[in-house]
Parts: sequence; C-alpha cells; structure tokens
Amino acid sequence: MGLINYMNTGRLKKPILWITTGALFVALDIVSTRLLPTYFLPPGTFLVRVSPQFLIFSIAGWSLGPIWAMGTAIASGLIGEFLNPTGTGQFFLGYTLTAGLSGLVYGLLLYKRPPALWRSLLAAAAHMLLISLPLTSLWGMTLGFYPDFWSSFWLALPWRAALVLPYTLLIFTVQKALEKAGINRKFM
Repeated sequence: MGLINYMNTGRLKKPILWITTGALFVALDIVSTRLLPTYFLPPGTFLVRVSPQFLIFSIAGWSLGPIWAMGTAIASGLIGEFLNPTGTGQFFLGYTLTAGLSGLVYGLLLYKRPPALWRSLLAAAAHMLLISLPLTSLWGMTLGFYPDFWSSFWLALPWRAALVLPYTLLIFTVQKALEKAGINRKFM
C-alpha cells in the first residue's frame, strides 16, 4: 500500500524520468562510439578517433548534472565494451575513468546554466585539453601504444586543440535547440 501511495504523489515521476533519460544517453553513447566514429591518421602522428561521444556527454551533463552524466558515461563505457569491444579487444578501466571524468566536467560546467558560447568553449576546452589529452596519452603509454607520455602528448595537442572550436559550436547549437524545444525544463 505504501508504494501505491508514493506513486500517486508524483514523487516517483522525476526519478523514473532521470533513469530513462540516463539509459537513453547510455544507448546513444554506445551507438556513437561503436558505430559512428571516424578515424584518420595525420602525418607524423598516430591514429585519431573522432566521434559524437563528446556531444552526448555534454548534453547529459547539461540536462542531468555532473553525477548523472558521470554515471551514464561510466555505464556506457562498461556496457559498450562488454557488448562490442573496440581498440585492442581488451578492456582497460582507464578509458572508462576518462569517460566518467568527461561527463563530470561537462556536468559541473553546464548543468542548470543557460546556453552560452563562452561556457560551451570552456567545457569543450576543459574536456579536450584537461581530461582527454593527458589521460589518453597516459593510458596509451601504459598500454604500450606510445613510447612515452610527453611524445604522445605533444603530438596529439594540435589535433585536440583544433577540435575544441567545432566541439564548442556543436555543443552550443544543440543546447540552444534543446532549450528552444523546452527539453531541459523537465529536469530542472
């Protein structure tokens, strides 16, 4: 009887909305990471992967907040690696940690804030230059893909920095479209 009364009060509606939206972000991330990435090999460097994963993390952070965005990023990394391993075919927790920290950063910088180009730039730069670049270099060195941290860091820096502006514009544009559609008001 207590559960029925709790459900009738409407208090259960918001957690179910958050859980289903988090699951949607997990599914979108798995699809974007496993099926939609683009790989290119810049001269003199190493294989670079670009996927819409950053956009999913940023919108999760913007709409659900830092903890939920981190949770969805970690869940999508774990579930996605179980369903469809990428890269070397071996699971490495470091990449899951990187994804979780990316979701956390986007949530800390974007949650409950109106879309602003400068804020999107700050979030994209923080994700790319403070989380993704150093941790990917560290994990690549740890797994033996790169000879040392600094050589991979300096080789990747120009490409990571070049992606900050397109990431910024995409994050800002999608946030504005979602705000105009009234999507974010359901979570705040």
